[in-house]
This record gives sequence, structure tokens and C-alpha cells, in this order.
Amino acid sequence: MSAYDDDRLLDLLTRALSQADPVPEHVVEAARASFTWRTIDAELAELVYDSAGEELVGVRSAEATRQVTFRAPGIEIEVMVMEDGVRRLVGQLVPPQQATVELRCGGSVRDSATDSLGRFTFTDVGTGPAQITIVTADGTKVVTDWVLV
Repeated sequence: MSAYDDDRLLDLLTRALSQADPVPEHVVEAARASFTWRTIDAELAELVYDSAGEELVGVRSAEATRQVTFRAPGIEIEVMVMEDGVRRLVGQLVPPQQATVELRCGGSVRDSATDSLGRFTFTDVGTGPAQITIVTADGTKVVTDWVLV
């Protein structure tokens, strides 16, 4: 079999599998984006807590659907996904500090600034893979892994 035949066979198999069992777009997006966080100038925040499968207690006025905590040297990122008519992502940096927070979710990128207590909020958050990037006042960049929200 020649290289030409191999290429034709591979193309035929790719088309057949794409039609029979296509890869969901959010998986393709997450796979492509997974390479962007691996930069020398960013610290990767490790996932240290995930409430998936657990019942959250002590949450009032809105239903929390997911709570995750990430940790990197010198910073912790606590995030809750809330639903009270509007889907929101609410978070806080520990220790509290001024920073720019970037949210990648559903094919969009949005940013916000933390308040004096290190809190941040994004409204109308879709479902699917999400990633948060924090840039602190001193220029330190921290990136979370992708999680489903």
C-alpha cells in the first residue's frame, strides 16, 4: 500500500467516524484551549476541592450548583456557580487582593476586576468547560485548569 492509499484510507475513516460519532464541539474547544494555558509566564492553579457530587450546605438566597477551589503558590481561588434566575459565577481570591479576572467559557472571553475583598462576579454564564485566569497587581499570572460549569 502506498502513502497515497494510506492518506485516502485515513481520510475516508475520518469522514465516516465524524458522521457516525462526531466529537462534541465543547470537547474540541477544550482540547484546543488546553494548550494555551501551558505558558512559562503563568502559574497553574491546582484543583483542591470540587463539590461535584456533594450537597452544599450553608448557601442561602441562591442555589449553588458547583463549588470549586484552586490553589497556586500564594493564592487561592474560590468559585461558586449560582442559579437564582440568572446563572452567575461568583468568586473570591484568598488572600484578598486587587486583580484582573478573565473567564473563558462557551467560546467567549470576559474579564472583571476584583473588589477590595478580592471578590468577582460574572453573570449570564453558560454551561460547559470554563477556565479562569488571574493577573494580580504585581503582574503574577495564575491559570486554572478547565472545569465543567
